[in-house]
Amino acid sequence: MALDQKTGSDLQSRFDRVITHIDDQMRNEDQYLSLDDLAKVAAYSPFHFHRQFTALYDMTVSRYVRLLRLQRAAHALLYRKNRSITDIAFDVGYENAESFSRAFRKLHKQSPSTFRVNPNWDHWQTPYAPLAHVRRKAMNSTNNRKIDDVTIIEMTATITACLDHVGAPSRIGETIQRFIAWRKTHHLHPSKHATFNILRCNPDDTPPDEFRMGLAVVTSQDLTTKDKEAGFYSITLPAGRYARLRHIGSDTLLDETVLHLYRDWLPNSAETPGDFPLLFQRIAFYPDVREHEAITDVLLPLA
Repeated sequence: MALDQKTGSDLQSRFDRVITHIDDQMRNEDQYLSLDDLAKVAAYSPFHFHRQFTALYDMTVSRYVRLLRLQRAAHALLYRKNRSITDIAFDVGYENAESFSRAFRKLHKQSPSTFRVNPNWDHWQTPYAPLAHVRRKAMNSTNNRKIDDVTIIEMTATITACLDHVGAPSRIGETIQRFIAWRKTHHLHPSKHATFNILRCNPDDTPPDEFRMGLAVVTSQDLTTKDKEAGFYSITLPAGRYARLRHIGSDTLLDETVLHLYRDWLPNSAETPGDFPLLFQRIAFYPDVREHEAITDVLLPLA
């Protein structure tokens, strides 16, 4: 049994390397991902690679690559309004805008231009659920969190402008669009003005209509009446000690990082949570970076 377990673990890790390799190449539109090349990454027979990939991840490698490209395109259409559809098509590996539009319409039942203006916020991510399954499986096999991954930091009082998302988590993309547009208008670029999420409740045990999460950007600018009418308000992230655990990769496993903080670290730390919600500080954003390179600091305020 031990030999079988070791063999299975080795096989999984070899194919997880393939997932990382695909992610690494996804931003290179000239990169052709052949089955033979991917089989070499896995050190696996090219005659059997595609069947083993499907057996491990419940989808073909070609479907995985196609969904990954279209997911990146969907994010760019929604949140990178300055990019043309043709540029987005090239960026995600399509030879021309026409072939990209056909593939996008087949998946979303909308053209890219219609989707950009009027997406179905409740369901636009539904076609990409299989990707979350693959990522969760691949990341879990290499996720070796340790208690000493957590560090204690001191934060100064931080003034932010915040916009709350209230309602079903599936519609948070709509609020993110408003948040991005507002911060662009106010010249609050992420490279100079840090971005935080304020987690006021847990989506797993909160009715969708009552879910609330703050989207905050660091700024000391005074909010105008128009800003306040748009839903923005000033909130200060309190000074003090915070437990920080860095999450690198897709948001798919952010809940596991949070769970590690509460389940594994906190009971062994002699620390007590402070009277303020959990924070996510967004350090590097998808799709500006590859999804597996996105960086989020999970910050737990301490008493």
